[in-house]
Amino acid sequence: MHCAGSGVTSMAEPYGWGMRGVLVGRDRELAALAGYLDDAQQGRPSIVLCRGEPGIGKTRLAEELAGLAGVRGVPVLWGVAVESEGAPPYWPWRQLLRGAVELVGIAEVDEDLARLAPEVFGGPASRPDALAWAEDRFRQFEAVARLFREITANSPLVLVLDDAHWADRPSVLLLRHLARTVRDERLLMMVNHRDTEHEHAAYFADLVREPITRQIDLTGLTEQAVAMHLASVLGHDVTLGDARQVHVLTRGNPFFVGEVGRVLPAGKVAGGLAPVTANVREAIRSRLSRLSPDAVTLIHAASIVGREFSATVVAPMVGATSMSCLSSLDEATAAGLVEAGTIPGNHRFTHALVRDAVEAGLSTAERVQLHRAAAETVESVYVGRMERHLSDLARHWAVAAVDADLSRAVHWITLAADEAMEALAYEEGARLYRLALSLGEDELDDEMRCRLCLGLSSALNASTDIAGSVDASVRAAAAARAMARPSLLAEAALVREAIAPTPLEATTRRLCEQALAVVDSADIALRARLLARLAEASIYDAWTTSHGYEEYKVAGRASEEALTLAEEAGDRAALQAALRARRLARSGPEGLEERAVLADRMLELGREAADPHTQMWAHLWHVDAAFERGDLLRVARELEMLSWCVEQVRGPHARYELLKCRAVLAQAQARFGDAMMLADEAFSQLAAIGDDIGFHERAGLLNQMSLQIGPEATGSLEASGYAGVTVFERQLPTAGIIVAVANAHLLASVGRLDEAAAVYRSLGPPAEWQPSPHAILPALAFGANLAVELGADKDVATLVTRLGAYRGHHVCSGAGQVAYFGPVELWTGHGLAHLGRLDEAVADLEAAADVCAANGAVGYLAEAEYELASVLARRRRPGDIAWARHLLATSLRQTSALGMGVIAAKVDALVEELSAAGPLTRREWQVAGLVAAGKTNREIAQELYLSERTAQNHVQHVLTKLGLSNRSQIASWVAHQEMSSPAE
Repeated sequence: MHCAGSGVTSMAEPYGWGMRGVLVGRDRELAALAGYLDDAQQGRPSIVLCRGEPGIGKTRLAEELAGLAGVRGVPVLWGVAVESEGAPPYWPWRQLLRGAVELVGIAEVDEDLARLAPEVFGGPASRPDALAWAEDRFRQFEAVARLFREITANSPLVLVLDDAHWADRPSVLLLRHLARTVRDERLLMMVNHRDTEHEHAAYFADLVREPITRQIDLTGLTEQAVAMHLASVLGHDVTLGDARQVHVLTRGNPFFVGEVGRVLPAGKVAGGLAPVTANVREAIRSRLSRLSPDAVTLIHAASIVGREFSATVVAPMVGATSMSCLSSLDEATAAGLVEAGTIPGNHRFTHALVRDAVEAGLSTAERVQLHRAAAETVESVYVGRMERHLSDLARHWAVAAVDADLSRAVHWITLAADEAMEALAYEEGARLYRLALSLGEDELDDEMRCRLCLGLSSALNASTDIAGSVDASVRAAAAARAMARPSLLAEAALVREAIAPTPLEATTRRLCEQALAVVDSADIALRARLLARLAEASIYDAWTTSHGYEEYKVAGRASEEALTLAEEAGDRAALQAALRARRLARSGPEGLEERAVLADRMLELGREAADPHTQMWAHLWHVDAAFERGDLLRVARELEMLSWCVEQVRGPHARYELLKCRAVLAQAQARFGDAMMLADEAFSQLAAIGDDIGFHERAGLLNQMSLQIGPEATGSLEASGYAGVTVFERQLPTAGIIVAVANAHLLASVGRLDEAAAVYRSLGPPAEWQPSPHAILPALAFGANLAVELGADKDVATLVTRLGAYRGHHVCSGAGQVAYFGPVELWTGHGLAHLGRLDEAVADLEAAADVCAANGAVGYLAEAEYELASVLARRRRPGDIAWARHLLATSLRQTSALGMGVIAAKVDALVEELSAAGPLTRREWQVAGLVAAGKTNREIAQELYLSERTAQNHVQHVLTKLGLSNRSQIASWVAHQEMSSPAE
């Protein structure tokens, strides 16, 4: 998409009262809007929420803002939601986008915009990806934001979204997205909504919390303002006493004041004001009574069509021609009921309250009859071009359908629901599918009911209403079984892609099993997809509701068979599903090599189809494998390739995965500041769309960093929800082990051992733990550390033995990274040291240090050096103490440089312990140890970051204090000290 340049500077036609009369009583609000317009012109955008009761003057205030903008040469675009549920999805935004196209030349059309407003951008666009609904809609919303960003690069812009309380849910979500992404555009957006309508109240409350949002609350006019308003209506002044009585009657509502003004006598009547009413319905009825019968009939029909209407539609509804209706429309215009519309030839009611009142005066029978007439007229007038009128047909037939017309109504409502899904208006699609099911409850056959339930399930899944989606799938499955239709039963099982563990996966598992029992064995592609989904559901079921003994076996067998069948079928969709399932089933350390092969196969599929989304997941799987191998260089290379894929895919989930992996790599390399910044940025991607998985994964990363740099530096307790809250106030899941043991590990690290012990005991004997496959390594590592802290030596032995089977691996998740925890040997070495198995501990810790030195995990290298030094200090074989002091020197230098305060404090304590009995200072001990290791003064200076002269002075001080004459004697003295130091 590219904006060729600004071509229109005049105000777009407002959809409201028109610029009638002088605005009174709103000086303060108008001044605020003028200030916001000043800000917008300077690149400080605002979204102004203007709220108040019906008739309070929200639209009139927006018109005044539009006039002010017009004087300054700032274009104004209007989008108005309508009071019926017959508008197409994103209706107010379609109006704004149409205005934007008229305002500037669009050289290139973004496909995502074409999907949202095909009548504006020359759609239709390609069909959305059923498995990428979140990314698709994010791109759509971003396309809108980008369009206005490009327009405001050339000129300031005012947008008015009027009657937002009537907007469909997707329109409100798009508004929220804009509020969260606007930064420095020269944009002012005014959003008017009634405070008496509550459907979108939560979303408007969210908007208020956004930094660029401002709020204006409109209340009734003062008595003086009422007097001025009455004077403008009547054409002459009124007394303050009259104004006071009208104020009491109307509470200063400008619309009601105007209605009272229309029936006021020309002057003061003896005894006070003539009897009047502020009841809108009665006032409008009074105006209607003065019209001819034909005009009344026409206005009744128009009220069913909507706020704005065309004589082309209204005339056939009342058995007239467009020409014969003109005199009736003139009557209604003279009575102040309607006025010229925004489209030439159209008319509109002067206020939404007028239309509401006219419709409210109709009997039920009249409403049904007029809706039927409207539906049949739309079908006739727009034959062959129904796409833009499906929502209207759905609305009219929903009211008009009785008996034999129910199937006709369900037909149009279903088409409107399908259109909403094409436009990515998932919430609107769900509403319409529900409407069709409700309307045809007693008339639908099993096949239609099944297909509507499948549509509803897809719409609810895309709307993140997972429970509702599962329920709709179950209903679809029941209808499919009643018809003995295996393919539809399979469709019901496959609606939802496996994204994250939820208790509802048990239901999906049952649906897959039921479908597999009846699907033709020859349909191997479909069976592969069902087996793949069965595998995923079994694993997720085990993670959330059980301990997985049988579920993991089912997943292993099902995923293996799925992959075999998919390869045999040569079906790309089936093969992708099978690869995803097999990778999840093999996410434990035993599956490391196979997962790398699966990633290669997935990458091959993605490249064959030029599909960046598939390639993205392949690179993420390679990232997982590289972390578990400890190959941080490979991780960095994969992230470079992943970055390209994410740029192509776009969307919050894709960006989240990239940023999260970058954060974990930074943490692995002890770039703690970068890691926290990247983790926050990643978290913000999902927080913006209400996905809470980022909360838990960010907490996991911060928790691990807190073990090295401290909980105060990371805010890990706050991130995990334990600041001021005990674990006894929360319920942690024990299924899958990892969630509970990770929380307990955090609590133990900050000294909250009673809480950690309670959680640890709830997991049962470690020999029986069945961690989720992807979390076997961290679960066993955390468990071993916990057992050490709690003095459970038998458990330490069990867990170290189980974890030790995976030496050569690095501790991390096998299915999506949370944090990198270093080599397995670092954790087993710590446990073995606790058990007094010092030689084995030394071997593991030396291996850990070597691996970390090689792969660049400098923080874990410093930690491994400290752990190794502490074991050497206990073992005290010849050379151990000198080597320990050397390790401590390097560890202290590294931990200090990296800001690893927790480890540095431990190093300091051990250095003091080793040097406490001797005549030398800590620094002199370090120098003596390096001399004993054969280091020259230059090498000592480099090792300790000293000048060579200072190193020479330290050596001389050692010689002087010890009464020695040469470096060889220092080495002998150090060896003697090590041999004579008592073992612990």
